[in-house]
Amino acid sequence: MFDRFFEHDTSGVLKGLTLEYKCPKCAGLNFKIILKEERNIGNYHTRCRYCKSKYLVNYPVPKKAIEGEDEFLERLSNEDFSHEEELDMIKDFAEIVALKVDRAQPGIIKEKQNALDEKIAFAKRRRRF
Repeated sequence: MFDRFFEHDTSGVLKGLTLEYKCPKCAGLNFKIILKEERNIGNYHTRCRYCKSKYLVNYPVPKKAIEGEDEFLERLSNEDFSHEEELDMIKDFAEIVALKVDRAQPGIIKEKQNALDEKIAFAKRRRRF
C-alpha cells in the first residue's frame, strides 16, 4: 500500500535527450526529457506517470554530446519565448534527436525539423506584434 512512497531502482535507455524506462510495477513505458547537466550524472529521480511509484532510473552516461543541442538551446535563449513555448520546442527537438538515434527515415526527420523551424518562426513573428 505504501510502496509507492519508497524509491526503487530501475534501468533506462537514453535516446538523445529522452530517457525511456519501463515501470517494473505497472509495466508502463515512461519518457523524460533530460538536458545536458542532468544527463551526465547517469541516474534520474522520477515517478512513474501511471502508478506514481518513485524510481531512481540508472542509465549509461553518454560518451559524446548531442549534435546541435547547444546551438538549439542558445537559439531559444536569444529569443523572448514563454516557458511553455520553450518547453514545447525542446520536446520537438528531443523527438527529432530520438528519431535520429532510432535511424528513422530521413524524410520523416526532415519533416519534423521543418515543422519545428516553422513553429519557431511563427513564435518570433507573434512576439513582434
